[in-house]
Amino acid sequence: MVTVTFAIKPYLARYMYVRYGQSSEFQPCNNPLSRLPIPIHLSHFTLIYHFLHQLSVPHPQGVSWKETGNITFVLPSPRIGKNPEVYNYYGQDSISIIEKEIEVEMKADLYSFLLEKKFKNGVMYIKAVHEFVEKYNMVELVEEESLMRGFQRWRKKMKE
Repeated sequence: MVTVTFAIKPYLARYMYVRYGQSSEFQPCNNPLSRLPIPIHLSHFTLIYHFLHQLSVPHPQGVSWKETGNITFVLPSPRIGKNPEVYNYYGQDSISIIEKEIEVEMKADLYSFLLEKKFKNGVMYIKAVHEFVEKYNMVELVEEESLMRGFQRWRKKMKE
């Protein structure tokens, strides 16, 4: 099992850990300075799994092997294709692409959650946003108003 750790927006990291049923606690380790989050195992059915597979490159010379960040993934190990023992590095551009894909997944999940709460249960959008933020344990990491504004912009685009 090969893992990779990198930094993304904290609320997206928290979303991923809750969404995929992993603990965002740290792995037990003798050295508290080198503690890494418990890795997330993704199914080959998820888009992020395929982004991780496609964007991995061999580790460049001169780049530190020390991994820091707030999210750890188990690298895809397909039967054919890239070997994760060799292809285990992600540059800043690749991390940005992965982060954007995670954000798209979170927003799709949020918007469907809001619409379902509104039209099936009659819950106001703002209360549903608060419920979503609590469900994914992102209370102090993201502003509910910004999520609500994004949802309203999306709804306006859908109406046009």
